[in-house]
Amino acid sequence: MPITYTIDRKKNLIRETWTGEVHAADLAAYWTQYLADPAVLEIRRTVVDLRACVIAFPGTDLDGLIQTIVLPALDGRAWTTAIVVAHPAQFGVSRQYQVFAARYSQDAIFASVAEAEKWIDSLNSK
Repeated sequence: MPITYTIDRKKNLIRETWTGEVHAADLAAYWTQYLADPAVLEIRRTVVDLRACVIAFPGTDLDGLIQTIVLPALDGRAWTTAIVVAHPAQFGVSRQYQVFAARYSQDAIFASVAEAEKWIDSLNSK
């Protein structure tokens, strides 16, 4: 699968990495599995690294996946995501996700993992 994740229990953080070409079907399968993990639903704080991927679907596909997979799984719970990008296309799709996910998630987009983690950690201290 082109999307993987690890859980850092010490930081109470999920690190997600996208590699290669990622299609909407890949994201649908990933989110279905990911959101079935009780640890993921407990933590709900993610740094998503898109720098090594090519997003092979339009950002508009995200809204349908959010409505059919994410919202039912979250059942009203909030989320926080720091997204790391390297290319304008990744930024564009990330920005679309940010708009669609505003119903349940506070998100920000960064150029480095260090910046992303600093931001997400700062939210913990408030």
